[in-house]
Amino acid sequence: MIQRIQSVWFFLAAVSISLLLMTPIVSKVVNDSEYWINAIGLYQQTNGKTNLDVFIPVAILTILAAVMLLFTIFSYADRKKQKTFAFISLVIILVLSVLTYIYLAQMPGGLEGVSYKLGAFLPLISIIFIGLGVRGINNDEKLIRSADRLR
Repeated sequence: MIQRIQSVWFFLAAVSISLLLMTPIVSKVVNDSEYWINAIGLYQQTNGKTNLDVFIPVAILTILAAVMLLFTIFSYADRKKQKTFAFISLVIILVLSVLTYIYLAQMPGGLEGVSYKLGAFLPLISIIFIGLGVRGINNDEKLIRSADRLR
């Protein structure tokens, strides 16, 4: 059912993964230029001007993960399908995390001396919310099985 708690968990997971598009993952200052990375790309700000190097695969995977989580919410009628969508979303987020780490190597000067921002922890938060959502689905299945035993 859509009013069940797992819908809230999956919505929070979709919001947290969507925030990667706006929230910096890491930032660093090199030679009077500030660099930061989010899911869209690498930004460089020098003397008030901002340049952008776009990371298209990371942006596409971020949007895909958020859309899959929304599909998970609205497939409430079929719990098995909902679990499958949750698992696919989880795999997409894990691939997104690995791909993001690969793109972090493009940070000028490497990863030494970077400051980690909120975006670095959003995939982990999203994975936790997905786990709580799957737990809610399992609780629903237990409730249905116990009601079937009573009949």
